[in-house]
Amino acid sequence: MEICILGAGSIGSLFGALLAKAGNEVTLIGREEHVKAINEKGLRIVGVEEFTVYPKAVTYAPENEPDLIILATKSYSTAHALSCAKHCIGKKTWILSIQNGLGNEDLALKYTKNVLGGITTNGAMLEEWGVVRWTGKGITKIGVYPKGKNEMAEKVARVFNNAGIETQVSENIISWKWVKALVNSAINPVGALLEVKNGFLLENEYLQAILMEIVKEGCRVAMQWGIEFEEHPLEVLIDTLERTKDNYNSMLQDLKRGKKTEVDYINGKIVEYAENIGLSAPMNNLLWSLIKAKEHLTQSK
Repeated sequence: MEICILGAGSIGSLFGALLAKAGNEVTLIGREEHVKAINEKGLRIVGVEEFTVYPKAVTYAPENEPDLIILATKSYSTAHALSCAKHCIGKKTWILSIQNGLGNEDLALKYTKNVLGGITTNGAMLEEWGVVRWTGKGITKIGVYPKGKNEMAEKVARVFNNAGIETQVSENIISWKWVKALVNSAINPVGALLEVKNGFLLENEYLQAILMEIVKEGCRVAMQWGIEFEEHPLEVLIDTLERTKDNYNSMLQDLKRGKKTEVDYINGKIVEYAENIGLSAPMNNLLWSLIKAKEHLTQSK
């Protein structure tokens, strides 16, 4: 399969490396420093598995129309990335978002009807330019966005599974996008504000109770939007905390690096969805405000 990774950061590079190793034709689109390192020394994966591959790496979208574009940018870069890549979105091309947050697939739908939603619990971090650490294996779920079935989803799942990316197909992928957003809406801002590992949130009874109330608030919003969960978000919350107990969440990592977070597309989106149907989401609004304040604090240092 001809695959283009739009946003070859940590998770995008991990997927690209595994897919290239399995014999797929992969093009990575990423930052200049990362692209330069890959072209000079290859893309090295360390951690769960250790190997080096040599995929094509560029800083701009190529002219050819791939079978699949994997959208792996930060959510705040989605609109710009799609605009820059619109010339290579052909009639046969499908776009798969494996991003955090809500609303990315809706932006992709402006360019094509061939849109897949996805979530992944694989952990990865960019150790240095050209080197990605695979910190933990996880499950990837994909499906036609917002709901439905298509043979392309099954085909992509087969390609992913053959590459060692454990993947399942869902006919209700929008529910899984919400589940992950709800879990992230609790873990990420609270962990980031307290600057603690996920395990501390699980072990502290006060914090665990707060996290559960945040998720419940988001659930009320989701259900008013007609989201039907296949697995209860509270169960996913506890499972996620247990599996990632040694991790510092991505929002905290972004703040420590003085980078912008994705809070607008997690807690901010939940508040937006709530307001659009006349509800309030005060806990999400508070967390959104606190993280935005901390962003300004870290970026001004």
